[in-house]
Amino acid sequence: MKIGKSPLKTAVTVLALAMVPSVVSAQTYSTIPEQNLYFLSPHPDDILLTFGGLISKLANEGSIEHKTNVTEVFFSLSNYSTNHLDILTNKRVLDITKMRFNEDFSAHTEMFGSWNNFRYKTAGFYDAPLRLYEGSPTAGGGPGGTFSDFRQAEIDVYNRIAADITPILKQEDCAAFVLLANGSHIDHFVVREAVMKAAHDLGKDAQCQIYFGEDQPYTGANPDKAQDELNTIKARLPNNAISKITYWYDKDYKLELFKKYYLSQYDVGYIPPLESAEFENIYKWDKSTYGELQKHHLCNSSYCSLN
Repeated sequence: MKIGKSPLKTAVTVLALAMVPSVVSAQTYSTIPEQNLYFLSPHPDDILLTFGGLISKLANEGSIEHKTNVTEVFFSLSNYSTNHLDILTNKRVLDITKMRFNEDFSAHTEMFGSWNNFRYKTAGFYDAPLRLYEGSPTAGGGPGGTFSDFRQAEIDVYNRIAADITPILKQEDCAAFVLLANGSHIDHFVVREAVMKAAHDLGKDAQCQIYFGEDQPYTGANPDKAQDELNTIKARLPNNAISKITYWYDKDYKLELFKKYYLSQYDVGYIPPLESAEFENIYKWDKSTYGELQKHHLCNSSYCSLN
């Protein structure tokens, strides 16, 4: 199956890793072997921006139509758009949420090759602006934060996502794709940490393979900080728990989808970061080490402690 205006290149270039003791050598991309794929996204547009190259690659290989694909968007209620109007009326929340849903669903339909190649779920949580959360601006414009910034609202969502993800992680022949939270957007951090907590708590009962992806445009906008969040994860795991997989993707096609569908989110500032890399990276977390995860260094409360 070919999608986009140009076919994907067949050659795959693997980038060399720096000699970091807790990361094994980069793997040559072949394909994603698991049959049940879950793309776990903080917001509408994050799946395309972070995993769009991988998904279109799978579609071009012809394997995506034979897999079970679920995209789950957690923080799907929003009043935010690029031409942001700082109002919290029910009508604006409804209008923006409907707009972002339609944009995301339309982009998914093209990205996955067909509407019946994926299932789309939303959890319906309020995003950071609707929760009246305030934090330092990130490269993508959203508010940043970690456990030290959690209020009860963030704690509640964190626990609910961890519970929601638990049955997914019990599935065999399963892969879950999670953003690294590069840029430390608070909503991205909540989802990542909730998934990691669920994996830790399940330990050997977890069957699903977790892959981390590099958030865009945050990673491209801050290449000198691209490894920061990965390093915080590596510090909480045994050596060699994370392996890097690098692959070429059709950058022009990914940009075309973003420009074509995400009218409410389009910002010219996103384009240079998205154009800056010829490759996407994903990081495979060794399932045998899920139960060995240590708590985040900024976790000072019982709800995020890992026993």
